[in-house]
Amino acid sequence: MEHVRAGAAEQIHRSERVRALDAGWEMVRLVQASVNSLEETTTRVVAAQVVGIVGLWTQLDTFEDGPPRILAWIAWALLLAAVSSMGPFVAPRRLAHFWSRVISDVSAVTQAGLTIDEEAALVRHFTEGLRAQRLRLHRGLRVSIALGTLGLGVAAVAYIIEKAYYAP
Repeated sequence: MEHVRAGAAEQIHRSERVRALDAGWEMVRLVQASVNSLEETTTRVVAAQVVGIVGLWTQLDTFEDGPPRILAWIAWALLLAAVSSMGPFVAPRRLAHFWSRVISDVSAVTQAGLTIDEEAALVRHFTEGLRAQRLRLHRGLRVSIALGTLGLGVAAVAYIIEKAYYAP
């Protein structure tokens, strides 16, 4: 009788661990979706900033000499810094390297019969790697947006000064 109870308790414990493991895999999927979303957002932000760089570049010579032109060049440099700060995060080669690592780890899981503890360690590994990638992207995106916004503000000030003090 004691042996049957121990077996039932072990089965319940195993069942709880399997449910926890399923929840862990769901967490991996959620963090992966968050990373994918941030990658797409970052790509769109960088594209918009590149458009701003090109637009301002085409207008740099139209600003009057003196403070307006100097401010316009500063704005252009800030926009360039904004794009440069995000470049390493959205470079196709870097993203491909990160995701190929994840995919190779996943294929190793599907090919090997893992124990619950080994699978739990793998879930932890995936979650930590994806979380670190998400934090890097989020931090880089904040810096890039701040630099881009500052560049836009400086360009606006250059335009206002030019219109206010250098009007024809």
